Amino acid sequence: MIFSDKTVIFGQDVDMNGLLRPSVLLAKLEDAGSKQMEAFPPSNDDLRVRGMGFVISRLLLRIDRPLREGEVADARTFATDSRGVSYNRCYQMYAGDELVAEAYSSWALLNFVEHKLVRVGEIEQLGGESEPPLRLDMPMREPFPPVDAFETLGTREVYFSDADINGHLNNTKYLNWLCDCVPDILHKTLRTANISFVTEAPLGERLTVLRAAQGDRFFFKLQRADGRLCCEAILGF
Repeated sequence: MIFSDKTVIFGQDVDMNGLLRPSVLLAKLEDAGSKQMEAFPPSNDDLRVRGMGFVISRLLLRIDRPLREGEVADARTFATDSRGVSYNRCYQMYAGDELVAEAYSSWALLNFVEHKLVRVGEIEQLGGESEPPLRLDMPMREPFPPVDAFETLGTREVYFSDADINGHLNNTKYLNWLCDCVPDILHKTLRTANISFVTEAPLGERLTVLRAAQGDRFFFKLQRADGRLCCEAILGF
């Protein structure tokens, strides 16, 4: 069941080039997913009352054309084939009849009370009837450069403005952090993102940013203070 949510691109949504920030694009797509769950409960708030919540594990994002300030767009989303402990959801963004972006995401549903993952089928269907998954023409997993190809750029702390209601770095904020670490970003436009979320980054955590480059593709690793991997990402421009 495809759910549609009209959205407007405001001035605060765009970057110095007047283009919609990828993090805001992702936030608008995920907002549509939350609204679909409100329309076909349980919603995210309902799950939170029951001691449960979703945590993203994988994101594939392709941007065909950045939106600009003043454009009216249509964020579309639907739940798709899910199994085991993976709850999968797809997104599309349209400007009129033009498809400008697509995304595929995989989520885990955590029971915070019992400290366990909730398997598909152990809870009622979420977000309406599922649809076949999108084919983004992007590999789900790619080999990374060797360890010695990565340079350490520095560290960055998770501040209050970065954190979501669970007290962790919000998944949409990762795109801000990563794009900030791309050389000459003012003259680049993000086209693809493949992010694997490994462990959450809580408020106050200091992450080390490592980067390797292959042409217009940038490979990132974010590591927690104890050395654990927080996420791996590939950005294409």
